[in-house]
Amino acid sequence: MNVLLTLSAGINLMLGGALLLLWSMDRRHVFVRDWSASWMLLGVGLLIGPVLGDATPPGGWRALQSLVAAACLMGSLVKLLAGALLYRRRRLPVGLALPAWLLMVVGVGVLGAFDIRSAIIVGALLLAAGSCVGAAVMWRGGDRAERWIALALLGLAGVQLSAPLLDAQGRSPITYTAGFVVQTVLSLGLLLLSVARAHREVSRQSQRFMLLAEQSLQGLAVARHGRVLYTNPAARVMFGFDSEAEAAASLIGELVPAEEHERLMAEHRALLADRGARREWQATRRRRDGRAIHIRGLSSHLDWDGAPAELVMMIDDSSHQAALAALRRQALHDELTDLPNRNFAVARLRELTRDARCPPLALISADLDRFQLVNESLGFEVGDALLFAIARRLAACMPERATLARLGEDQFVVLVEDVGAAEAERIVRELLELLEAPFAVSGIQLYMHMSAGLALYPRDAADATVLLRAAESAMHRAKQIAGSSWLRFDPALDGVSRARLETEQTLGAAIEAREFHLEYQPKFAAGARALSGVEALVRWQRSDGTRVSPIEFIPAAERTGQIKALGSLVLELALAQLRRWCDAGGPAVPVAVNVSPLQFEDPQFAEDLLARLDALELPHELLSIEVTETATIANLARVLPQLQLLRAAGVDCALDDFGTGQSSLTLLRQLPIAALKLDRSLIEPLPEPGAAAIVAASCTIGRALGLEVVAEGVETEAQAAHAEALGCTQLQGFLLGRPMPAAALEALFEGRVAPAG
Repeated sequence: MNVLLTLSAGINLMLGGALLLLWSMDRRHVFVRDWSASWMLLGVGLLIGPVLGDATPPGGWRALQSLVAAACLMGSLVKLLAGALLYRRRRLPVGLALPAWLLMVVGVGVLGAFDIRSAIIVGALLLAAGSCVGAAVMWRGGDRAERWIALALLGLAGVQLSAPLLDAQGRSPITYTAGFVVQTVLSLGLLLLSVARAHREVSRQSQRFMLLAEQSLQGLAVARHGRVLYTNPAARVMFGFDSEAEAAASLIGELVPAEEHERLMAEHRALLADRGARREWQATRRRRDGRAIHIRGLSSHLDWDGAPAELVMMIDDSSHQAALAALRRQALHDELTDLPNRNFAVARLRELTRDARCPPLALISADLDRFQLVNESLGFEVGDALLFAIARRLAACMPERATLARLGEDQFVVLVEDVGAAEAERIVRELLELLEAPFAVSGIQLYMHMSAGLALYPRDAADATVLLRAAESAMHRAKQIAGSSWLRFDPALDGVSRARLETEQTLGAAIEAREFHLEYQPKFAAGARALSGVEALVRWQRSDGTRVSPIEFIPAAERTGQIKALGSLVLELALAQLRRWCDAGGPAVPVAVNVSPLQFEDPQFAEDLLARLDALELPHELLSIEVTETATIANLARVLPQLQLLRAAGVDCALDDFGTGQSSLTLLRQLPIAALKLDRSLIEPLPEPGAAAIVAASCTIGRALGLEVVAEGVETEAQAAHAEALGCTQLQGFLLGRPMPAAALEALFEGRVAPAG
């Protein structure tokens, strides 16, 4: 009897081990692991219980041995049910299984301590019930094989129930023999069922993979040693094959450019030798019809039919690459003329000037003259057509080493490589000559002129940015010349332009920081040469002590519109100083302040100025306004009403730089002015007869209109004497007094300093 039980236990352990080995090959099938544990626990329970139980004398060790055997047998039952549920893709909760197992083990163990017969009956009932539940799980919805397993479980339940029925101690030979047969059949059935399930899962996964591969838009190919072993439909379409047989018969070398064969095969061999290899790549490949396509791929190691192979996943990226190429072209080419644009020109220029050892080159910046007039008068469509025609003519006549690009609306550049100064100048002249013939656009004959600037590398600049700026600087100076013209870059004039830009950029901050102060130049009555007034002259001294000439910053303030803020500051400083002089008892001579016509753009300028005088309690006659002749005439509608308001309020106005403009006698009569200031260009030639005649005529006009006539720029006694003799009523210039600080002028007020004359 013990031999039969030992054999049964051994077979259960062996079959449990086989199931465990099967699970280790594919760990996804957890039910195999649970059935393996069930059969191994059953084998252990049989060995410890019935087989070894008789060899252990009654007592504590035998009771412990019975308890362990019961634990193994109940555990076998739980694992059998857990495996059956997992097979049906259900799960036995641990929170239910563990307490149930403990309850069964403890119940059978306690019961056995008091009545072994009752323990055997309860244990048999529990085992039979578990087998019946397992049979129900396997039967419901099962196929024929699964229902055979269910029937075997029912047979096992019958065997388990027969044990206490046939023998009080559960040791009936019939029970052991039937149990050996049923357990062996059931073990083999579960092993075969597990193998079948694993095989079905593998087949299903394989079918899924093949379905995904066949339906995938991504090309898949398997290759080994230069031959294609498998291709999916997407890969075959990608390379132009009609069938897998055609693709399989082709050599990889037929699809790869010849220059890449050696490198590709070396990478292929390295990938076959490394199971973890994975390589992303992009390359140009050929279709069967010879057309080149751009492929993005991922290659990895693969075991195929028992040997290493290369799995290639690919997508045809040709359309994307074509779109990128179109975007790159769009980024580097002008849409209207199809010429390279600024981005291309600058990048090429940087490339050519990256190394100081690069050959010399010339950069020509060319701009069409008055092109905006074409757009405004004929429309943008005609303007665009004209630009296209000009671009075509210029491009057709470019030298071999020249690159023509369009920088902006009507600006072009020509980059000529490896060229000397003489040849570059010849190319500029030829470029301008190309525009001498008219352009036929929309049925209209249009003549265009072009201004060009030439800069040479490395003589005029050492890098691309500076070279382009140099060529554009020369071009802008050339545009000041009438007609088609060109100029070479001049570093000296470029320095002037930089200084001009610096002045414009720093002027606003200087006004805000109040870096300006006033100096005062006296005016003297003719004949007696007594002090008759002063002119306030603004001076700029930066915080670092450097001085900026008014010749530079006054025009800069007018160009940038900051003359209003500067003029307001000058008036503030002049009125404050005038107030201090009045408080100190200084002589009542008027202070003249130069006012830009741009300040009169504010319709409240005159009223605000009078309000300032009233706020400081200054007599209106102590302030005089000087405006230039040319600017006043150009802005007469804006300036005249406010001059009239100031004159009516007692503020005198003087027409500065008289003789340089185009004012008429009628206009002079209309202007509400009190004085004419003859420009220094009229006084400097005195006593030449021609100059004297002009001064005399101006003085006659002044007397006729009842105006003071001031001679500016008096630097010699001869000039002063003749100006007085010709009728000038006041003199101003270095001969009598230079511009001076307020403190020095106060000494003149007190009579301590006499005029130089």
